[in-house]
Amino acid sequence: MNNNFYRILLGLGLALFLAACSSLESQLPVPPTPAPTPPPNPTPVPTPSTGKTITYQSSNENFLNPERGFYLSIPITQETDLSWVKAQHWVTVVHSYVRLDAYRTSLVPQSYISQVTRGLEAARRAGLKVVLRFAYNFGFEADAPLDWVLRHIEQFQPVLHDYKDVILVLQAGFIGAWGEWHASTNGLTSLANKRTILNALLAATPADRMVQLRYPGDLMALYPTPLDSSTAFSGSGQARVGHHNDCFLSSPDDTGTYNPISQKSAMQSYLDRMTEFTVVGGETCQVNASQQRTDCPTALAEMRRFRWSYLNLTFYRPAIDRWRAEGCFDEIARNLGYRFRLVRAVIPEQASRSGRLQMSLEIANEGFATPFNPRPVQLVLRARGTQTVYTAALNTDPRRWTAGQTTTIGVDVALPANLPAGEYDLLLHLPDADSRLSSRAEYAIRLANQNTWEASTGYNNLQTTLKVQ
Repeated sequence: MNNNFYRILLGLGLALFLAACSSLESQLPVPPTPAPTPPPNPTPVPTPSTGKTITYQSSNENFLNPERGFYLSIPITQETDLSWVKAQHWVTVVHSYVRLDAYRTSLVPQSYISQVTRGLEAARRAGLKVVLRFAYNFGFEADAPLDWVLRHIEQFQPVLHDYKDVILVLQAGFIGAWGEWHASTNGLTSLANKRTILNALLAATPADRMVQLRYPGDLMALYPTPLDSSTAFSGSGQARVGHHNDCFLSSPDDTGTYNPISQKSAMQSYLDRMTEFTVVGGETCQVNASQQRTDCPTALAEMRRFRWSYLNLTFYRPAIDRWRAEGCFDEIARNLGYRFRLVRAVIPEQASRSGRLQMSLEIANEGFATPFNPRPVQLVLRARGTQTVYTAALNTDPRRWTAGQTTTIGVDVALPANLPAGEYDLLLHLPDADSRLSSRAEYAIRLANQNTWEASTGYNNLQTTLKVQ
């Protein structure tokens, strides 16, 4: 009987213990779903204790890179062959208006939409990216009523998705003169209408593409709290909205960009914070000679401060010519957007199959800005002799390789168990994120170093060999 009593007590105690565990387990947090992009601050990987240190030579060469630099303005609805752009103008970005003047109060015909898609296909064949803007005029003429604007955005939504690989960024457009969000003939410049149109554009545009607004005042009204590191690249509407200045350096208020001018300081402070994480670009415009600010020191300072990624090559011509005369044009051409340079690396000389490869890379960003569209980073092992390639994704995000700073990237990757023994060249690859472009070398990022770039593959050679045992 005593034994039965103890058995009952033991069983009761075990049941209470299991119930308590079950209750505790139900209170534990559910593991979060992995983010689609690398975390903002990946866990640092320690520098390998063994290995050789490689120091890389920098290059001052002005070379092409995707999604940055001077741009050429062209009407893509009239183009079927853009192979001449790079050869004649040495750019990778084009800007295009899509004019909807004839359709202010009617649906856009499929024949015209097909002209837009043909132009985007031509850009893809030519290895270009497009800054796109829809507008109902090219000056102070009529725009469209709100309901027709929303219908037109809906009509072009499939185009924005099908050709997102070559759409660098969408300028908000649609409203007022030149689609610049002023001088609307249909009352579209109210804050409520601006918000409605912007939200429609964000919904119609792929989640990994940004939309640019013309005026800092609109940005502040729509999003009173600027982006910061924790909210950037989150996929939220605000995280996808940048700025384009189309009268850059033209006058004290950049011809109405900072309106009212009494709020210029506040607007620039806002831009200081948000432009670290969003896209900025645009053009200069015709200036009053007594008010312009296009001298080289001012231009360089503001492009770096507000993190410019792209700029019109042909307008306003006197401003461009002044930069050539004063000697800063080449510096601007090199530094618009990102300019990544390998500083040094610590890399082991050998590793084992099914083991881990630990190494570190230091990359300086000498450009005005960072990439603003997602882009993977891959370590490539290429077998000497067979040239067979093995790739490993690195846990880092080039959008966070801050301009003016050096980023240390810790690499800790597992080598596959079936990796053949032998010697491998190590290379770094920053391809386009879209599968339609990821294998095309001209869409990969070139680093600003000597004797590292492989134009045929789009790889950056780390100038070392790994022996796999």
